Amino acid sequence: MNPASFFSPDYRTARAKFQAAAKALGAEVATYAHPLKGPDGEDLATDVVRIGPPDAKRYIVLNTATHGVEGFCGSGSVIGLMTERIDRELPANTAFLIIHAINPYGFAWLRRVNEDNVDLNRNFLDFSQPLPVNEEYAKIHQWLVPKNFAGEELETADAELAKARDRLGAKAFQAAVSGGQYAFADGLFYGGTGPTWSNRTLRRILPEMIPDATHVLFFDFHTGLGPYGYAEPINGHPPGTDAYQRLYDWIGDCVTSAQTGTSTSTRLSGTIGGGVMEALPDAVHTKSTLEYGTRPNDYVRLALRSDCWLHNHGDLKSARAKEIKALIRDAFYRDYDDWKELVYVRARQIVRRGIAGLSTQKD
Repeated sequence: MNPASFFSPDYRTARAKFQAAAKALGAEVATYAHPLKGPDGEDLATDVVRIGPPDAKRYIVLNTATHGVEGFCGSGSVIGLMTERIDRELPANTAFLIIHAINPYGFAWLRRVNEDNVDLNRNFLDFSQPLPVNEEYAKIHQWLVPKNFAGEELETADAELAKARDRLGAKAFQAAVSGGQYAFADGLFYGGTGPTWSNRTLRRILPEMIPDATHVLFFDFHTGLGPYGYAEPINGHPPGTDAYQRLYDWIGDCVTSAQTGTSTSTRLSGTIGGGVMEALPDAVHTKSTLEYGTRPNDYVRLALRSDCWLHNHGDLKSARAKEIKALIRDAFYRDYDDWKELVYVRARQIVRRGIAGLSTQKD
């Protein structure tokens, strides 16, 4: 089967394909309804299936659309895995939990963030404690999201950002922009002031669906960094820990780490992997982000800035809005058959390695 057929042009189609794939497997879909609607009035929800032996206590958790518009990649991957019956390769002690669109609002509305402009992958913090302070972001916030995203004001903003990048260097500039910030609710990579709907829903899903889990291998699908179609498995654990080494042992030398400087990603605060660990505190955890390349960093950043401006100051019904939505979709989803094939084949390879690794663990 052509891997491109697993992917979808929009959230509504992706959800229908996921539900159809689950039905073909005889798997029951648990639906967690979102309170808002999509751009065409469609219902929004996070859909979840458990696939595998009923008495399994080791789980591979596949999560999609943490960053909504990146959901095209993860959705196509998990639908492909279900369609091609990778569950038949599961040992007796292992099952899948597949989460389709944990941020359905962002997926449907073509936003990386959620309904509150919150970056879900910066939202899993203890909000009773002081939040991280990103001093460098504060210095460039006005240039990242100027009120007028055109003409002389945009040229000035771009020039100021270029100065900041020269001053900080490429890596530190990336950290300043995307590491996470909690002071500017109208800005980029905003982590929020409390748990979002998606955060609370994930913490509900895991104890409800897999309360008896003893081992969890968590793969979170993302796009936007790295070479076209390449899957970078980013280690979600601190160097020197058993979990850090496990991921290398299971997946291979292609694994990278933001903490050691080998990843295309910078260090992040409040990631969803931490929320998974907190939701299932008695399990042994191994977690990884699967980061797929799409476009160059400057292109992706422009798309994010444009979309943030649109939702802060623009008209969602305008011709420019359509242009911006096409831009951000293209920045995070390359709608070409070769890209989709690269994405799916690599997802299948990595998940198979995960199955083999997880099956070696002792209870």
